[in-house]
Amino acid sequence: MFILPFFVDVAMRRYPVMNVLLILAIIISFFFQLSAEQFIHSDLVLDGASLSGMFGHVFLHADLIHLLGNMIFLWAFGNAICAKVGNIAYIPIFFMLALLAAIIHLVMDGAPAIGASGAINGIVGMFLILFPRNNVACFWFFIFWGGMFRVSSYWMILLWLAFDLWGVVTGEQTVAYWAHIGGLLGGAAVAVVLLKGRFIEPLRTEETLLDIFAANGPEKR
Repeated sequence: MFILPFFVDVAMRRYPVMNVLLILAIIISFFFQLSAEQFIHSDLVLDGASLSGMFGHVFLHADLIHLLGNMIFLWAFGNAICAKVGNIAYIPIFFMLALLAAIIHLVMDGAPAIGASGAINGIVGMFLILFPRNNVACFWFFIFWGGMFRVSSYWMILLWLAFDLWGVVTGEQTVAYWAHIGGLLGGAAVAVVLLKGRFIEPLRTEETLLDIFAANGPEKR
């Protein structure tokens, strides 16, 4: 069964210009890749600890399905995070998460990899910390059946994490699961640092994961 998010109920106080431009850049890179077949074998592939591969793999995708799946995730979650952290900070944060995901993949797996999913999972990890109870609307489909549902984001994100952990345990080699896991954990850590350092402030209507833990923690006497 496939599950794809397409909408999150997060109020945005600014337009996520840089996320839109990032998505366009990745899409354009994919079609350039199609027109130049040797491009896929270039230094932009994540294959060893070269800086070009550790950042450039974000712009390469195996096929149209791979690209569309990643861009749908980036649209759904990236717009909210871009609007929250600001357009100026968003791109450096995105590529820092790409680097973290790449390092974890190289250490734990090491196989050549392409695709933006590690960095995108970092954005999803930030969303988990900043908007855990906001709803995410998803399409689901299985062979000839499909539909839509809404659920609190933390349930879906933890489900996706469980899929990645299962992929690691079962040894599935076609997906860079460690990049997903590294990105998610890295994004969560970045969001915590931004909140603790007061680089970003939640609105009065927003409840972060830190707020939830604080509310459920032991009372101080």
